[in-house]
Amino acid sequence: MSFWQGQFGGTILALVGLCLGVAQAQQTIFNVPSPDVTAKGEVFLEYETQFRTWRPGRFINNTAYSAFGLGHGTELDVTMFNVNAPSSGDITLGVGLKKTVPLFPKRFPRRELKLTLGELVPVSLQGQGIGNWTYAHLSARAPRLKTRVAVGISTGTRQIFGRTTVSAIATLEQPVTKRLSLQGDWYSGTHALGFLIAGFSYAMPYNTVLFGGYQIPNTPRSGRQGFVFEFAKTIK
Repeated sequence: MSFWQGQFGGTILALVGLCLGVAQAQQTIFNVPSPDVTAKGEVFLEYETQFRTWRPGRFINNTAYSAFGLGHGTELDVTMFNVNAPSSGDITLGVGLKKTVPLFPKRFPRRELKLTLGELVPVSLQGQGIGNWTYAHLSARAPRLKTRVAVGISTGTRQIFGRTTVSAIATLEQPVTKRLSLQGDWYSGTHALGFLIAGFSYAMPYNTVLFGGYQIPNTPRSGRQGFVFEFAKTIK
């Protein structure tokens, strides 16, 4: 796939994501799965593009997330990875489930204690085989500040991470106003998602949410610094 073909593919994914619905909650913070789960009967759509600082090599990385709420804290996830320019030669379609389990909801209702579990099966559309991605984290919210933190573990294969890897994962969300929140996430390790990403989310008119951030690699082996932008919508 040429540079322009990669850009065209990413643009198509973006237009699909922007035309199909309205946003309520984010199912990833940036790259780490969120404690939020799509409500029963709703469809969640999110488009992400990463612009790496320019030098020879990969420049634009596009990912399209979608989820369908199944009820009982469970959603069906379908994600398209690695629509890049220049091409990585490994466009991958992942299908799986994410589930959240409330912990002590009656005893600590304001703390929103949750266990989040997920499994995704990534299938390379360009001959790189079938892999897996399994993750789990615990999350909680500080009642007064409304800060939400999640910590956990992730393991996955080359179709998503560039190689088989096991990582610690963490997220942080801090509401500032009704519309604006600060947020960030992190994967440990030196794989393709080994970044700290910090930024914001902003609720825009027409139930659209904009996300922006900046990514810092754990080491140069993970990649380069760059900007991250996302749009999210939910169809009820």
